[in-house]
Amino acid sequence: MPAGPSTPLATREESIDLVSARLAVASTDRGLIPDLITARGDRLRLSTPILVETLGSSLTSHGYASIDQGAGASWTAHASLTLEDGTVLEVRDDYRTDDAGRFQLHRDAHVIEQGRSPGVRVAFVALTDSSAAAAAEWQFFLPSTLYNRNDADGDGREDYLGTYAQDLRDDKNGVLGVLARDPRSGLTYTVSRTSAPTFDTLLSTDQLTNRYFVQDTGIGSLGLAPVEDQISLRGSFPFCEEHSFSLDTDGRGWAGFAPNTPGQMMSVSYEFRISRTADLTEAIWELFLRQRDTLETTRPTPGVSLEESIEQRQLLTQLYYRKWEPEENPREPAGYLVHFSPRTGKTLGSLIEFGFSGDQALLAYVQTLWGQKTHTPLYVQRAKTVLDFFVKHCQAPNGFTHGIFDPVNDTFTHWFTGILMPFQYANGEDDVRRYVGRQIAEALSPIARELRGLEGNYLRTMCESVYPLLLTYEATGRVEAKWLEAGQRFGEFLLSTQAEDGSWYRAYDPQGEGLTSPAAWFGASYAEQKSGTIFPIPILAALHRLTGKDRYKAAAAKAADFIIDTFVGPTLYMGGLNDTTHIKSVKTDSVGVMFVMRSLLKAYEITHDERHLAASVKSAKILASWVYLWNVPFPEGTLLERSHFQSTGWAGCDVIASGSYLDNEFLEFTGDLANVAVHAGNRELFDVAELVEYGMQYALSTPSNDHGYVAPGIQCEGVLTSYWLSAPDTTEFSGAVNKLKGDDNDTCNALTNGQAAYGLYDLERSFGTYDFDAIRHEKFHA
Repeated sequence: MPAGPSTPLATREESIDLVSARLAVASTDRGLIPDLITARGDRLRLSTPILVETLGSSLTSHGYASIDQGAGASWTAHASLTLEDGTVLEVRDDYRTDDAGRFQLHRDAHVIEQGRSPGVRVAFVALTDSSAAAAAEWQFFLPSTLYNRNDADGDGREDYLGTYAQDLRDDKNGVLGVLARDPRSGLTYTVSRTSAPTFDTLLSTDQLTNRYFVQDTGIGSLGLAPVEDQISLRGSFPFCEEHSFSLDTDGRGWAGFAPNTPGQMMSVSYEFRISRTADLTEAIWELFLRQRDTLETTRPTPGVSLEESIEQRQLLTQLYYRKWEPEENPREPAGYLVHFSPRTGKTLGSLIEFGFSGDQALLAYVQTLWGQKTHTPLYVQRAKTVLDFFVKHCQAPNGFTHGIFDPVNDTFTHWFTGILMPFQYANGEDDVRRYVGRQIAEALSPIARELRGLEGNYLRTMCESVYPLLLTYEATGRVEAKWLEAGQRFGEFLLSTQAEDGSWYRAYDPQGEGLTSPAAWFGASYAEQKSGTIFPIPILAALHRLTGKDRYKAAAAKAADFIIDTFVGPTLYMGGLNDTTHIKSVKTDSVGVMFVMRSLLKAYEITHDERHLAASVKSAKILASWVYLWNVPFPEGTLLERSHFQSTGWAGCDVIASGSYLDNEFLEFTGDLANVAVHAGNRELFDVAELVEYGMQYALSTPSNDHGYVAPGIQCEGVLTSYWLSAPDTTEFSGAVNKLKGDDNDTCNALTNGQAAYGLYDLERSFGTYDFDAIRHEKFHA
């Protein structure tokens, strides 16, 4: 890990009592099989301590030939295996327990004699032992991939891969851990890798096509699978993913094999833990903190200061300001046209998008603050033209707001945003395929045809347009009455469309009717359809602050209660993103958790209801679990390796991409997380905000590290720490598919720099500074 700051991260005591633990050994026809047993008798059986597969052969399972007691609470297990192809493999596993009852395993495997197969893979399987468990109730956690049961549509089936047999390559696993929990007993089983990988090599087109190949790599995998009423927890080296979107939308598996040559083939450390936890959130949080300590995570040290990053980002945004003159368009639209490949800097299309990936109102807000801080009236005036255009031309009398305006054709467009923006400017399906690739085009073109005839807007987009408008109204002295009036019109829209249970739909038509079809886009279950509830509370809180009207506060409180009961309590987060690659649009994503956390924070700040704060803390703990605690190794010669990118502090995007794709949205919410941490007196959450704030500066182009981009101040939407829809394809500016580990997504959108500036300004507005050491000293006396 990189060297950290002078201030260490918070330390903590384990939540479980100090206990002794032991191994119990059973003799079977496969050899010796150990059980890991805690002092209270809870058990995890290493049902198959050694699984071996050579490339081209079937898996074989083995026990140990011997298990010898060592000094203290330690044991050494051996196995010498002669495989079907003639390979002779020796495995040595060193076990020990610590004072907290955890089991550590260090595995060394050596090829003694090379057989006919070119590659070999070694794995293990451990089996839970919870007598009260029911197969349909187990709760799971794979970082950025599997939360609870991934069943937001409520049909009893995993929503994405369609199975609970799931594995994660290490470079997709930000915590390097896997967890299964039995909610009946509270028994919680975790397996983690405690020695982070340090090297990897780039896969070739042939390897990606073949799916099973020999590779020199340090990347393994962890996973789980149901076995009747129990769960198997498994690890493999090199990696094996039984089901995966790493290559294709069909979810077929793939695996790597170490070169079958004499010598050491692996040296990897793991930890097994058996505990009892109060709920899934606390179980995930305990694993997160344990791995943070074990991996010795420290604050990243990017080659740019936070002050320099704001300057570079804000100046880049100014370069893309555009205002249409009256003879071009009588409405005189204005905006920041940031949608381009960082390698060309040429804006694609001419759309002005309010909210989500374009987020014009957010850019106008942070540009206003930038103009005030730098005493540059031009920046403030330009921002005013953007907001004035929005208020005058993009809002209906009932408060509904449009999201995407096409100045060339003088019309509003709908739905296709983010990585789907090419659907807006592509000419026909062949052109769509050229931009986004075969897989996404085939998956989404049928839904796209259905959506093209439907007018409306996402509630997230509407809220993201109005909230910065109200903040700018405050920041400029509350003199632009029309901005407040627009905010109040939208407030009335929210009040009139809020359901009796406090909820809102994900999207609405211009008349204020909630949209539910197509279900793949707007939600199949009530929870999915009402995922729009996670967005309006900040607007309602701002309107309450600005007008003093209690009905805004009451609506916010009802919405907060719905969020707690529907999303936080059952650990069922969803619906933050407006775009998707395939399967469905309403999915589990990290930004959905961010909006839940923010909404509950803003509700607490006006209601002072401790239930709202407690739920905000719980969502913040889940949010932390999306964050990388270690630095993924990148293949030599890739962009991320050449630019010295580090993944610590970055967050996964959504469960479809899993941890393969990390995006920037967390930059907007670092101030929210810091505020939650301070309100709750939780320094560990504050430390996570710091990790994110510094870590996510690593993808920013600067004068001294330009990443091969055309200008400083550019940060792509996201980066690939692993493989995602990486099957060979031909695309242009895809933003998603046809990318490899170590790539960026070749897409720069306005949202990123607006979010980055907002997060820092929010910290400064809340605490008077964005110096984390100063805030930590004042608020936590550390």
